[in-house]
Amino acid sequence: MNELKAETIINAGIRIAEKNFTSAYVIKRGDEQAGAIFVKIDTLDGFSKLFLRNIKFDLNNDKEIIEFADLYPQKRITTKEIDKRISKEIEIDRDCWVVEIEDKNGFNAFDNLDC
Repeated sequence: MNELKAETIINAGIRIAEKNFTSAYVIKRGDEQAGAIFVKIDTLDGFSKLFLRNIKFDLNNDKEIIEFADLYPQKRITTKEIDKRISKEIEIDRDCWVVEIEDKNGFNAFDNLDC
């Protein structure tokens, strides 16, 4: 199966954010083809969320499903802590992408990408 390019996914998510009048931008460019994708949602109150692209395969429909898993689903994490985590991830994987979205409601434009 042919996986969508990381850059294509990034561009789609940023367009969705912009349609919802949300600021979104690339903090770190990664490998255009297949770099890991981290999405930081800054809720502008000193806290943030961090998501990582996860690819699943739906056997029933014979297709890949892209989802963004919340790395801290049960916790409120400070933006400072999220930034430290991102720095560590970049040290481990220089080909990763990092996108930041600023939205006080925590809207994740990458959540419902249908690709």
